[in-house]
Amino acid sequence: MKKILLFSILFCIIAVPLCAETQEISEIKADIAAIKTDLAVLKTEFKAFKESVNERFDRIEKDFGRIENNFDRIENNFDRQNNIIIACIGIPLAILAIGATIWGILAHKRSRKDQTLEKQIETLIQEIETLKQKQMVQP
Repeated sequence: MKKILLFSILFCIIAVPLCAETQEISEIKADIAAIKTDLAVLKTEFKAFKESVNERFDRIEKDFGRIENNFDRIENNFDRQNNIIIACIGIPLAILAIGATIWGILAHKRSRKDQTLEKQIETLIQEIETLKQKQMVQP
């Protein structure tokens, strides 16, 4: 009986840590299962977060596209305004330049006519004086 009691105690001493180890192993397995479920949840949350980030980036790209279109429109408007300003300033200046050139040409022609008339008048005056002198000499 002593032997049976001793073997029982020895078996209990050996079995108790083994039971504890199996409980620890089952706790570890439970922890691993919990971690796996947490990882699965994290993966799904990460996928959802990634999709939302991608959607936001898509929206931002669309917004930048709209902004770029607006800048193109503004640039076209500035080009039109510049053309209008150039036309409003350039056309009158061109008209003034042409008018001044024509005026200069006409003034030059008038001065030539005036010079030729002055020469004719001078020659006529000289002829009149010579005729007067001839008449005075011949009376």
